[in-house]
Amino acid sequence: MNRNVTAIYRTHSTADLVRRELEKLGVSRSDIHVVPDTESPATDRERYMDDLHDLHLPDDDVRTYQHSVRSGDHVVSANVDEDQVEHARRIMSRPEAEAYDLGARETEFRDETLIAHSDAARPASQRDWVGEREESKDPYVRSYARRSSVDRNPGV
Repeated sequence: MNRNVTAIYRTHSTADLVRRELEKLGVSRSDIHVVPDTESPATDRERYMDDLHDLHLPDDDVRTYQHSVRSGDHVVSANVDEDQVEHARRIMSRPEAEAYDLGARETEFRDETLIAHSDAARPASQRDWVGEREESKDPYVRSYARRSSVDRNPGV
């Protein structure tokens, strides 16, 4: 099974620190997504909303991540191996480093609209790509399991 671990941070410097620690764990940089990956506020909001859709997470969670980014926050999402999940969760659970309680953020944005992908002709995610949220007692990090890995270049 393929796994994903995701959290929201208030600053790019914290998101970048988490990325560097995940790389030390052995997670490939190409498997770590920071949205937006800039210190300045998210100016190309459409692209960032698309980047969040491309993580292939449940719509309710994508909505929370979208509206957090619109509020100036940074999402870190990492595709990890099964044996890296708990280490990644420990790295990403940073309440002392400005991580958000994801349940509180979800409640805050519950009535907001999911922002659609900018390319209406874009094919929907394959069903096996969408991660299923796993239960956890850690309010700062969410992990997801997928039935198959995401093919970033289908048909190529």
